[in-house]
Amino acid sequence: MPWPGDRERMENGNADEQYAAALKSATRMLARRQHGFRELETKLLARFGSEPVGRVIKRLGELGYLNDKKFAREYARQRFCRSPRSSLAVIVELEGRGVDRALAGSAVAAVMEDEGLSDESLAERAARKKMAALSLRNPEKAREKIYAFLASRGFSRSLARRIVLDVLGTGMDGQRGT
Repeated sequence: MPWPGDRERMENGNADEQYAAALKSATRMLARRQHGFRELETKLLARFGSEPVGRVIKRLGELGYLNDKKFAREYARQRFCRSPRSSLAVIVELEGRGVDRALAGSAVAAVMEDEGLSDESLAERAARKKMAALSLRNPEKAREKIYAFLASRGFSRSLARRIVLDVLGTGMDGQRGT
């Protein structure tokens, strides 16, 4: 039979062990890349209970390791640099990672201003990158693929059409643009 207080000590020890394990897991994730509050919380909740996860998230926020504004800006900067897509697509991705829409929008706008980017310049860079990977033996097929690629990256139809015209020199219908 346990002594009085043994059960409480065991539960607290288990909670402390869970907290330590959750904190270790969180710091490993943060060492690889920045995360937003909700994104990290979701990942941790898949492995740990809500109480230790809540404590970890609170502590990391207090220490400045979790900051949605910094996370959103860095995410947008990396996305625009490595895998160009529309500003709206990046905002939607950030929302999917738990960042507030207004904060995501302001972070994307700030990065675009800081880097001198526009949806048009991003679309053009994405199209040129895709074009380099395509065979240009069939220009019509290349136009279709680049158009579909730009649409999948969140660019509007009109912008995608204009970029295809600029990059390949002919419109979607094969006629020279004006």
